[in-house]
Amino acid sequence: MSAVDAKLINQRSAVAKAWGVHLFTALGLVLAVFATLALIEHQIELMWLWLLIAMMVDGVDGTLARRARVKEVLPWFDGGILDILIDYITWTFLPAVFMYTNLPMGPKPLAAVLTVLVLWSSTLCYANEHWKSSDYYFRGFPAAWNIVAVSMYVLHTGTITNVVIVSALVILTMTPTYWTHPFRVKRFMKINIIAIVAWVLSVIWLVAVYPQPGGWVSLGMFWLGGGWFMLSCIIRTVTGEDRPSAKRVNAEPQPQPDHA
Repeated sequence: MSAVDAKLINQRSAVAKAWGVHLFTALGLVLAVFATLALIEHQIELMWLWLLIAMMVDGVDGTLARRARVKEVLPWFDGGILDILIDYITWTFLPAVFMYTNLPMGPKPLAAVLTVLVLWSSTLCYANEHWKSSDYYFRGFPAAWNIVAVSMYVLHTGTITNVVIVSALVILTMTPTYWTHPFRVKRFMKINIIAIVAWVLSVIWLVAVYPQPGGWVSLGMFWLGGGWFMLSCIIRTVTGEDRPSAKRVNAEPQPQPDHA
């Protein structure tokens, strides 16, 4: 096999891998359709299942995209736009509709206003090119309304609590607070991942047994995992940008100056 043939095969393989990643990301749209149909049919457990799978897809597709060098291999196709479109549907739009139709949000006019505010404020998050800090925290509440909605659902929170929480998070979306990305923030990464996994497992159980209480083990995992996550956000907001350790600085490649 000539060098030219080998290069052509490698190029085709890279293109196939890049498209594979984009198709994997697009799977989130299929899951969003299934979740929407489940919500329409009042199959709430099934809706949360589809949204959970969509969240798992969203959690790994970025890593796969970086490994496949999709921006380099397919520069004309913006997977980021595809990802944002799917995230808005699964993380924001469907949860907002679910909160309006299935949770106590006050009189319908008030619930409608809150739904509009949720959807409107979230666009400021998705359209912000600087919505992540250099140390990979989200600036402002990152429109994770699926987490908010499922928490209210399994905890049976009342009208006043729901209205206060939604109003506060709408405001926090537009304020300089910092929210942990559990799979990219370096500080406390192992603890962050353990906490988020514990929280997700507890939510899966609480949804499965709803409307029955889940027991002290699942509720303990819920509050400990969620509590640590909120504490990590507060620490970053109060103390400022994470400082990389000397070990990390030495291990990571240093940026090279641009050539004129």
